[in-house]
Amino acid sequence: MRIFTRSLKTQFIEAFTLLILLSSCFLAAITGREASSEARYERGLLLTNRVQSLAKALDQSMWFWIKEVDTLRHTVGLIGGDMKKLSIAVNRLQDTMPAFAWIGLMNPQGKVFVATDGVLEGTDLSICAIFRQGKNGLFVGDVRKASLLAQLLPQPENGPLKFVDISMPIGEGELKDWVLVAHLSWAWAREVEEFILSGEGSDTNTKIMVLGADGSVILGGDNNEKPLALPLLQELEHSTSAWAVETWPDGIAYLTAAVSCTGFKDYDGLQWSVVARQSLDAAYEPVRRLVARILVAGLLLAVLFALVAGYIAQRTIAPLKALTAAADRLSRGERVTIPRNRGIREIEVLSASLSTLVENLTRTEKDRNRIQHAAERDALTGLLNRHGLAARIDEAMPSLTQNQGLVELLYMDLDGFKPINDAYGHHVGDAVLTILGQRLTRCLRKDDVLVRLGGDEFLALLGHTRGTPDILRTINRIREDVGAPISIDGLMLRIGISIGHATWHCANESVEDALKRADSELYMAKRTSKASQEVL
Repeated sequence: MRIFTRSLKTQFIEAFTLLILLSSCFLAAITGREASSEARYERGLLLTNRVQSLAKALDQSMWFWIKEVDTLRHTVGLIGGDMKKLSIAVNRLQDTMPAFAWIGLMNPQGKVFVATDGVLEGTDLSICAIFRQGKNGLFVGDVRKASLLAQLLPQPENGPLKFVDISMPIGEGELKDWVLVAHLSWAWAREVEEFILSGEGSDTNTKIMVLGADGSVILGGDNNEKPLALPLLQELEHSTSAWAVETWPDGIAYLTAAVSCTGFKDYDGLQWSVVARQSLDAAYEPVRRLVARILVAGLLLAVLFALVAGYIAQRTIAPLKALTAAADRLSRGERVTIPRNRGIREIEVLSASLSTLVENLTRTEKDRNRIQHAAERDALTGLLNRHGLAARIDEAMPSLTQNQGLVELLYMDLDGFKPINDAYGHHVGDAVLTILGQRLTRCLRKDDVLVRLGGDEFLALLGHTRGTPDILRTINRIREDVGAPISIDGLMLRIGISIGHATWHCANESVEDALKRADSELYMAKRTSKASQEVL
């Protein structure tokens, strides 16, 4: 099974990138956890502040409307029993303050004598709480549906007609026992809500509701929404505001803030509560953005550190690559010098060790080559000897078998060499052999092999790998070059040569058998040719 390997550079980059990514994820997780807690706290306070703003605005608005009714009360006391002027004053207040859906003036028996637009004039409302409570002093009633007026007044588009009742006795003048009654349209509360929600920091993920004293939704909820029973509302019994993550009736947890409406100045309030909820997704959105920025920054840092790691790895592995390249060239038999690298101690030690190893191997190789050369080469002529011939044949056999498997053998023997060697001495004979070895080499092709078998016998091997050799032409050239005069120490000598030719079929016979046939041809040539110039 092949084991998957990676380069040192790749491992450097992967290690640095993984480290930065893991660090970024860890930092994002820790930061997200801490930031979530802080964001929940900050968003809780922000939501509470907005709810407090709405609660305060509602209380101040109610105080303002009460003061408007109180001002009208004083006006009625000054006007007295002039019903026409009273009607003008009542309608003028409604025209100035459209939030008043209906204003009426009742006599001590509860009968309506003056009303805006004449609505309900002459109607007996003595059984209504607004009259009975108003006779005794200021009365402010909670939000309710007006069944009687709902049939007489225009209906709003966003829900049923609702009122807040305000009533009080005139308390002065000839109408001091009369009661001034005002139905304040609940639409003004929606205007206050819209104004608050349109302020800074508003969003569509926040829902605000106003609850009555019984927990019923009087603003901001559906018409059929049931009273809310949140544990957070119970905390308002001990505190004017609170916030927490609450699970609502829909089963979803929201960031929730609640504030009690405690009134304003001499207005004690109606025990309303303002509740706001915000989805946790919206509350934690800044945290998610922060975590996303951390992860993006970590990714960018990972890319940057990957580049830095790649550069460092490149600087580190460059000497190793140089050593590897030198080792590859050395394995191909080339002469190389192991580079010496500075800067990284381990690589310096490796370079020095490899350099020493190469020097020792080179020295050993040189010694081996020298021994092999001495064993395979003729010491006099430098040509291959019998051992060298055997080694070359072993090396060439695979190639010879694939390329036709034919080798032309020329078995050669010098004619007239022995008399010259005997007459002039071995030094002249050695010089003749050396010169003739050079001449024979020039007569052959570059890829042909020339061997000195011993004494004055030579063997030439002509392959067919580069085309069929021209045997006759080669033999004639050898005879001409060998037969040319040889000048040694002032002597002019001539040597002849006899040649026996045989074709070696490598796939069918051994080289020894082919040499025997070539030797036989040489023998026949010596016997049948007086001048040793013929080849049979």
